Amino acid sequence: MTPYAGLAAAALLVKKIGLDRAIDERVRLLNFRLPYAESDHVLTHVYNLFVGGSCIQDIEALQHSEAAKTILGAERIPDPTTAGDFLRRFARRDLASGQAAVDDRRVKVWKKMPSEMRRRATVDIDSLIKEVYGACKEGADFSYTKKWSYHPMAITLAETGECLRLINRPGNSPSEAGAVEALREAFDLTCGAFKRVYMRGDSKFCRGEIVALCEAPQYSVRFAVVKEGSPKVRKLAEELPETAWKPYVARPEKRERPPGTKRRKKRPRRRRRIAARRGYRNLATIREWLAEVPYSLTTCAGTFRLVIRRQLIEERNGQQALFLRYEYRFILSNIPQREMTPAEVVRFAYGRCDQENALEQAKNGLNGFRMPTGTLMANGAFLLCAQIAWCLRAWMSLIALPKETSRWEWKRFRHAFVYIAGKVVRAAGEVVVRISAAHRWAEGLIRATEKLRRMPFL
Repeated sequence: MTPYAGLAAAALLVKKIGLDRAIDERVRLLNFRLPYAESDHVLTHVYNLFVGGSCIQDIEALQHSEAAKTILGAERIPDPTTAGDFLRRFARRDLASGQAAVDDRRVKVWKKMPSEMRRRATVDIDSLIKEVYGACKEGADFSYTKKWSYHPMAITLAETGECLRLINRPGNSPSEAGAVEALREAFDLTCGAFKRVYMRGDSKFCRGEIVALCEAPQYSVRFAVVKEGSPKVRKLAEELPETAWKPYVARPEKRERPPGTKRRKKRPRRRRRIAARRGYRNLATIREWLAEVPYSLTTCAGTFRLVIRRQLIEERNGQQALFLRYEYRFILSNIPQREMTPAEVVRFAYGRCDQENALEQAKNGLNGFRMPTGTLMANGAFLLCAQIAWCLRAWMSLIALPKETSRWEWKRFRHAFVYIAGKVVRAAGEVVVRISAAHRWAEGLIRATEKLRRMPFL
């Protein structure tokens, strides 16, 4: 018996796409593959994260489960101490080899997607601060937030919800450090598999070298990145005539309600009322406008669109209005006017904020940023395993599960498709997992498994 009967679908997907074979072919860390190969070690960390393990020691839950070992087709599973030692064997070139193995299988999975899903790819890039508490961790340093931390960088694909790159960096690294190389690898992947590729990022990634990379003839990537409000661009915005500004509504028209339904009564804004009653300082956006001007970067050739968002801000102290002021937001883009209006560029650019939800789930739902070892490269190898676990769930949603599952939180996903009571038996020379019919998603998991069984090996 096992509480992880849903693990069988993930293991079947790994076999079907040949991820284990790809890792063994490209990653060479062991002199002798006895009793384990490189893929055994990597997938041990992947499955541990996939079923909800929060540290390397949680591998014991799989190690001492006969049912789990039978599902994975393994006679034994590496001990947690052995698994940690394997991570410390990685060097930078080994991380690149492991990433190449994942990318090779990723392209195979993309070819299984419907053609309409391959029309557009949106690459989002961001970084985050991962505070650590070990005083001896190699690579940890004080970040711009003054925290002792690492500074990993993540590149995700908005349409599929998968992670393209998850790179560990020292804590004092700038946000844009290594972004050009990582984006070049991401563009090499996506530009060959999708008809049109877009890139979004915050102001830290508004750099001439990144813009030049997007403009390169072999990529021709459309981008929309937030630009810092330097004195030069602020002066440019303030000198625009009033006729250049067009009204802007941040939230587009709401969907029409089905006939016969009633409009829900709006609830009062309690926060604003309480702030006014207690005399707190409060800011409110009164109106917004958009304007667009041509703009050139000193570090990159070409002229681009600079979309300026002007906000009229009212500042109040309690119930007393103090003054009104204008705030400006800037977005640099090369998306043609015929393709997106200024309002659509703004909404598209700020759509990258959804990546924060994905990173939060990778951090707290997947437990992928635990940084369990003491060296920079070893923790980078752990992030590679976390990336594979993240992608396994995304690939299952692309190939076998309902599309909406790609946006589920990890907790909900596990309760639906991983934490299922089941019995593992051998019948007619095959391993059969009999799951509890009382589970709410049992039928959906069975259908997904049948889809994976009929899928040819990639």
